[in-house]
Amino acid sequence: MFPARFSRLPILGACAALLMGCTAVAVDPPAGVDTRVRVNTIGFPPGAEKRATVAADCRKFSVRDVKTGRVVFRGTVGPASVTPKSDTDETVHVADFSALTTPGRYRVEVAGVGRSADFTIGTDVWNVPFIAVMRAFYLWRCGTAVAGDWNGRHYAHAACHLDDGWLDPTGEGHVHRDGTGGWHDAGDYNKYVVNAAVTVGLLLRAWEQYHDSLAPIGLHLPESGNGTPDLLNEVRWELEWLFKMQRPDGRVYHKLSSTDFRYWGPPEDDKDPRYFSPWGTAATADMVAMMAVASRVYWPCDPAFADRCLAAARLSRACLAARPEEVRPDLRAFHTGAYDSADATHRLWADAEFWETTGDPVALQEFEQHAAGFSFSWEGPSWRDVRDLALGTYLLSRHPKPRDPGLVGRLTASLLTQADAIAAVAKKNAYGRPLGDKPRTFFWGDNGAVAAQTYILQVANTLHREQRYREGTLSALAYLCGRNYYGRSYVTGLGFNPPEHPHDRRGEPAWPGYLVGGPWPDGRAWHDDWRDFRTNEVALNWNAALVYALAGFVHPPAVRE
Repeated sequence: MFPARFSRLPILGACAALLMGCTAVAVDPPAGVDTRVRVNTIGFPPGAEKRATVAADCRKFSVRDVKTGRVVFRGTVGPASVTPKSDTDETVHVADFSALTTPGRYRVEVAGVGRSADFTIGTDVWNVPFIAVMRAFYLWRCGTAVAGDWNGRHYAHAACHLDDGWLDPTGEGHVHRDGTGGWHDAGDYNKYVVNAAVTVGLLLRAWEQYHDSLAPIGLHLPESGNGTPDLLNEVRWELEWLFKMQRPDGRVYHKLSSTDFRYWGPPEDDKDPRYFSPWGTAATADMVAMMAVASRVYWPCDPAFADRCLAAARLSRACLAARPEEVRPDLRAFHTGAYDSADATHRLWADAEFWETTGDPVALQEFEQHAAGFSFSWEGPSWRDVRDLALGTYLLSRHPKPRDPGLVGRLTASLLTQADAIAAVAKKNAYGRPLGDKPRTFFWGDNGAVAAQTYILQVANTLHREQRYREGTLSALAYLCGRNYYGRSYVTGLGFNPPEHPHDRRGEPAWPGYLVGGPWPDGRAWHDDWRDFRTNEVALNWNAALVYALAGFVHPPAVRE
């Protein structure tokens, strides 16, 4: 099945589950399921906390083994609580069955109400979701044909956007420049450096923290079996495009885009001309950061590519050093996504990654000087603000150069304070939602923020092992996969009754492995409707945050001789 190899590791069959489908995550038929019984419809590791939320008056519940039909657990729901009007405005009970640890396939049954969708308890319950969500990046590839199968459906498109792109908006005349490749950004087909940056940053951080578990996982890519782990094979597709966004003087074009969003249809039929935008310092700083971290990550498997990455990082860093003032790109020619932000956190991230890779004392000095004004965020990394990636690199550093002990102490305290607060909110919230239930926690892409918060939790857990940090991450995954107001998975192709009509120009049926944006302005305001781009679009950065959340729970498959 074209599985991946990593150095001399034996061939592993992880990709087979993706290609053939997997009963552990198969979509249950809606018939017979009462969506008032809301549970994570993927499942749970055996030792994890396990909870369901019941939006009905009830007292007793049980858990039934789907295979044998036997009731294996009985319990009493917790006291009633009322969710805020800013969230779902309903009375709910929580059913806790954490004591059930035996692997198997189960459902929750609530007396007088109904039953939940089926779910799995198992050590590798998150493996196939990880593969599906990671492989979604392959299906997002631009400039090449892609194809795959999932749950009996075939997905494919031909090579697209082979004319990328034109330099007119940059002031360089009607000149063509090769900008082919990379990933489509979201429900549209455009390509943006700043959103690519937080995406690549999260994926490579997942690799650095969990590479022993991720290295054997195959994604059935065209490059599989080339001696490079498949997660890195996929990220390289984006990095190769990013090289094309860098000018010879180190400046980086902000995006490559059509001028508007008018086209809807298969990517290979999109004939609208696409243009490079002017450069900006945020994109240029992101280039430094991405290429610096890529250099150290790819060094063990591809030193030549690692050297290319480091050369690109040095070039853009020199450009920034010569231009300390912020430059925002002129995007007046475009009516597509701006992804335009202040460059302060992007420069901070560039300093952190360049220092970690090279040991450059100037980069360390600049980072420590500027980091004094930053603390960890509540929502995790985003395209607008990458401070958490920068601060996380500094705290997780394995570089021998001494760090400022005062700064290390302050940032560690900030990290743990936020992680403790996020974990506490997840524990208290009726649906285990770590963002909470206040109005300000429902916004465009809030599902992506739920996933991104796990960055705070998992970095904290790497530095200070605490079960509550792992449980907070699992609670976020549970919310996204069915323990929510709708009792549905928010990830296409995974779990119970997942989105079938996302805002995605590739059309229907829904392509698998994509996290949709989520409800706002409150927890009842999601619509599985392709026209509702505000709640039902898909995007690179949200998927990358979900990959990162899943990465901490991937269980390496057994090696076959």
